[in-house]
Amino acid sequence: MSNIRLKKALLLCGISSLCSSVFALPLSSDDACKAANVSDFSHMFSCGTVEGSLRLASYSTHNAYFSNSSQDTTSAGGYVNYKTARYNGFQAVVGIEGQNRLSHGSHDISELSDGTFGIGEAYLNWTQDKFSVTVGNQKLDLPFMGDYSFYRVQPFLYQGVDMKYGDADNFVRATYINKYKSYGDDNFAHRDRYNDDPYSLAQKTRLDHVTSFGLGKKFNLDDKYLKTQAWVESYEDSFNLYYGEANLGFNKVKWTPEVSVQAAYANDIGDAQFGKVDSTSLGAQLKFKPTDKLTWRIGYDHVFKKNNAWGYGTLPTPYAHNTSSDPYFAQPFFTSTQDLGPGNFYTTELSSPFGQNAFVGSRVTYTDITSTKANKDMYEVMFYGFYNFTGSLKGLSLSEFIGFQKQQGDANAFLQNRFGITYNF
Repeated sequence: MSNIRLKKALLLCGISSLCSSVFALPLSSDDACKAANVSDFSHMFSCGTVEGSLRLASYSTHNAYFSNSSQDTTSAGGYVNYKTARYNGFQAVVGIEGQNRLSHGSHDISELSDGTFGIGEAYLNWTQDKFSVTVGNQKLDLPFMGDYSFYRVQPFLYQGVDMKYGDADNFVRATYINKYKSYGDDNFAHRDRYNDDPYSLAQKTRLDHVTSFGLGKKFNLDDKYLKTQAWVESYEDSFNLYYGEANLGFNKVKWTPEVSVQAAYANDIGDAQFGKVDSTSLGAQLKFKPTDKLTWRIGYDHVFKKNNAWGYGTLPTPYAHNTSSDPYFAQPFFTSTQDLGPGNFYTTELSSPFGQNAFVGSRVTYTDITSTKANKDMYEVMFYGFYNFTGSLKGLSLSEFIGFQKQQGDANAFLQNRFGITYNF
């Protein structure tokens, strides 16, 4: 079977509700498979499961990124993983992934335009109590090194070793990254997102490895809580990135407010592949719950201008460039905070469940960018929604993001629409 036929078969299987009856069950119905850890080595494989996500993504833009061009591309694909049962703490995962372009306009959207197929997640994990080690091709959730493929077709993966102890709020974590694969590629390489950007000053950079170390601690203070985290990430022969965040929440105060602050700093090291790096960002956020369902968030970030530094003081993010603003409190959706330049960023967002199956939200972002010659303001208005099916269609969901950006000095707005169909099994 050709790669294209296999991808189409996977997509059709994902749309069909029959997949839920086939893939959601272990490969064996043996009672031994119900245990968290199987006792027999042979059960490690016979009790394994198959899971994955099959997706269709359709992007449409007008005056894309203020370039006077329009883009339209629709692609389908996803990933399928075989996961063994856990034996003596060990569990293995191996999967395939790919995407195939279904249609496009006069200008392609690059991340959806190439047909791809290959090995996706492939790792060995060992877990004992609160300690876990994962070796191989895996998703990550580190600052500026995350999984940015949730609303795209393919996974965004990293090849390396991830060790962590604790839980989501109280942890010690160390990570080594050797290679990565973006959501638009089908192989792992010593590359970064700047290599694929023709307008980037860092097209020739090569990241042989990245190391990360993080600490997190939550303090329960009677009717309040304080969550803290601190990270150091070292991009070999390029720069060190330091990130910290603190969240103070009030459980018994009206609207249960949470006040947060963040800081990011980066400086060049070694051969300084990105040149002089000197970046400082500070941010603050307020989050409220006016009702049981409605969440209101207000965020602000300031990126300090440095005339003689990389991007005039902006933060280099080799794996998040043109992809995600990641932990920044104030961020537009269609572009990334760290890619726009130094200045002030403001965001306000409302979100809420709608009925039993839907979730809706809206976000307004204003950026006051300080360039070398003049200030360049921009604002973005964006609406989004999700619908999750239940019953025989459980696992199937729809997503929609639509909005526009208006930039000072540009008469035409940048419009974008992103529609997605996802089937998780």
